[in-house]
Amino acid sequence: MSTSPPQSVPAVRVGPVDTWRWAGPVLMVLAVATVLVGVVAGPVAVLRSGAIGLADTAITLAVVGPLLAVALWRRPGALRVVAVLAVLIACSRWAHGLPEVFGTGLEWNLLEWNWQGKTVELLWLVALFLALGPWAREEAGLGLRLRAGWRPAGWVVVGLFGGFALLSLWSLADAGAPPTPMDTERFLFDVGHPNLVEELLVRGAMLAVLDRACGTPWRFLGADVGWGLVLTALWFGLWHGFVLTADGFVVDPVAVLSTGIVGLLLGWVRARSGSVWLAYAAHCAVEVGQDTGVMAWALLGGNVPLG
Repeated sequence: MSTSPPQSVPAVRVGPVDTWRWAGPVLMVLAVATVLVGVVAGPVAVLRSGAIGLADTAITLAVVGPLLAVALWRRPGALRVVAVLAVLIACSRWAHGLPEVFGTGLEWNLLEWNWQGKTVELLWLVALFLALGPWAREEAGLGLRLRAGWRPAGWVVVGLFGGFALLSLWSLADAGAPPTPMDTERFLFDVGHPNLVEELLVRGAMLAVLDRACGTPWRFLGADVGWGLVLTALWFGLWHGFVLTADGFVVDPVAVLSTGIVGLLLGWVRARSGSVWLAYAAHCAVEVGQDTGVMAWALLGGNVPLG
């Protein structure tokens, strides 16, 4: 009598919704960063910034709440999914909102140009992904293997870079702008980890959580997508144009719409390629393309490209 060989059982990818073991390392990173900042800025400043970050989390969840409720309607574990998303958003807002005492001063009113905040966020995201390695590689897109049919997403990256470089160069030439060199720190910010942390959080962790909870039942330009694409794009837009800061609300409908559309494109790149790294490349392509146009204009004008 012969027996059939045992069939391999697919490995279970334990994600943030399945366990809270990732919360300890993440909160430890944030606690250390908070203490270090508090020593310099003082506890009152830290508590004030933390309260603002948590309030901003509640507001953005409330704005997206109705759409999130539709996406999760009658789905098992919906409340746990909402809790995980709330923690991820709160960790991000807390890290970004800490008083900047270890940065360079390069920032703007939406807290994007903030080396300190972006570095703290990178550290807690690394802690999250290390705690959930298989899920990070296979579902959050941190693996190095691209999905079959990824090349159209790659061409989008090339097109974004070339298009924005030409648009930047054309606009400078049309305006007759002086050949001013590109600010070196701004260029380093655009090619460095600040854009990466947005992709790791939004198109990595949050999209993976939502795709597992809601599924990807829609087919869009060769990519399997679902409510996760819509919701992460909406959050991406809100975080760039509807933010609570120490000075009050920053409301910029144009920024919400434009970055929301960009968020849809980046989410499609992530879905089509299966890689958060290609989404990061697409994210950088927009800003680095603009920077390249500035540097090309400086060179054409006989100036150095970086200054």
